[in-house]
Amino acid sequence: MTLAGGSFSELDERARTVAEGILSMPKEDPVLVVSHLDADGLSSGSIITCALLGAGFAPHQRVVKQLDPDTIKEVASTAYRNVIFTDMGSGQKSMMGVLEGKSIFIMDHHQPEQGYPNPNEMNAHLFGFDGSNDISASGTSFLVARKMSESNSSLAQLALVGALGDLQDKGERGTLIGINAKIAEDAEKAGALIVKKGLKLYGFESRPLVKCLEYTMDPYLPGLSGDEGACFKLIKNLGIDPRRPDGTWKPISDLSKDDLKVVISGMIKYLISQGLSSRDAESIVGVIYAFPNESPDSPLRDAREFASSINACGRLGKYGLGIAICMGDRDRALAEMKSTLADYRKTISRHLGWLEKTKEAVKILPGLQVIYGGSTVDDKIIGTLVSIAFSIKPFTNDKPIIGFSNVSGVVKVSGRGTVDLVRRGLNLGVLMKETSEKLGGAGGGHNIAAGAQIPAGKEEEFISLAESALAKMVTGVKL
Repeated sequence: MTLAGGSFSELDERARTVAEGILSMPKEDPVLVVSHLDADGLSSGSIITCALLGAGFAPHQRVVKQLDPDTIKEVASTAYRNVIFTDMGSGQKSMMGVLEGKSIFIMDHHQPEQGYPNPNEMNAHLFGFDGSNDISASGTSFLVARKMSESNSSLAQLALVGALGDLQDKGERGTLIGINAKIAEDAEKAGALIVKKGLKLYGFESRPLVKCLEYTMDPYLPGLSGDEGACFKLIKNLGIDPRRPDGTWKPISDLSKDDLKVVISGMIKYLISQGLSSRDAESIVGVIYAFPNESPDSPLRDAREFASSINACGRLGKYGLGIAICMGDRDRALAEMKSTLADYRKTISRHLGWLEKTKEAVKILPGLQVIYGGSTVDDKIIGTLVSIAFSIKPFTNDKPIIGFSNVSGVVKVSGRGTVDLVRRGLNLGVLMKETSEKLGGAGGGHNIAAGAQIPAGKEEEFISLAESALAKMVTGVKL
């Protein structure tokens, strides 16, 4: 089967090879699964962990912020003879010489390092696909898990959660594309997914309208995100009472089709009045992916909210909680997660407030926009802050944004671009890797989103090198 950009049959055959390699491992040997902390990392790691448990293995899942030389050395020092990396590994193969003697499997979607072939590497880039849009690490892990056992087909939901968590809904009206679309289609046919049109707001499936607006942070809704009073006023001014007769908040399910049209039209007009382009404003309307097996009032009903929820667990360091949710705990873990989500919203709101008030933390250059997070912004949050920054002033969509955050004597760098910038030649994965290595650091990622780690005090050198690279890489960017 051929999908746009690559050969699915060849990718599927690699999935079979990797699955057979995993199943051939001695069952008595414990397996270490190493995953990233974001939604795609937690989902992909949980998919493989579930598949291993189903096959009779005894896996241990470890979550890390990044796969750097120190982390790889720690893995090398363990007694695990079998190691599976998910949502990382393809860009760090040159560092893995210290893992000699261990069986290494990689389920990733980042741009892979060339010259280090591994028959147990499952990465769509190797077969002509774009790992930024066509499939995430959760998707590649799912393809392998399904080859391990057809019973793992139910893990398709986690594959979609990971893809949406990595913002791979790049199709018309926010649809999934490429291999993600195929996974979604199969899940819908199996009754595990509902696809419909609606507002791409946080909690559209489960929360009252006012709360949907208040809790939506990405995309950031200027003047509304984090402000319940402003959201109430906007809906009221549209001629719709946000409350039921008994005083409780009105859920979206209470709105008639005409009411919903009024809300959509009013939201678009409001966002345009706040400086968003008509295209960006209209992007709040799109395709909703929902899981019918989740409770209608659950934050896990809407696949995007599911992704946001476990991403919050990872960003706040509650890795085990995110994994428990992915693996089906809907009792104590779900109750704890709801509290974690409230903490995460407060954390993001606090950082956004700081960003809007602290002018010296922002630098707008000819080819680049910079956020100096220093020690104020947690290194696990800087990527989220950079992503949201595209929706607030003074940032624009016509050049990339990078953010710096200090952690343990080094500097974490997070970069984000736009689809238009990628069309014009932007490849942040290459830029981060090459620029950081010139400064004694390491980096990589996707063309539209990537990260790096550099020595402390090298920020201005990084910016200078990055601007020079951008001027050569992206049409229209000038120093």
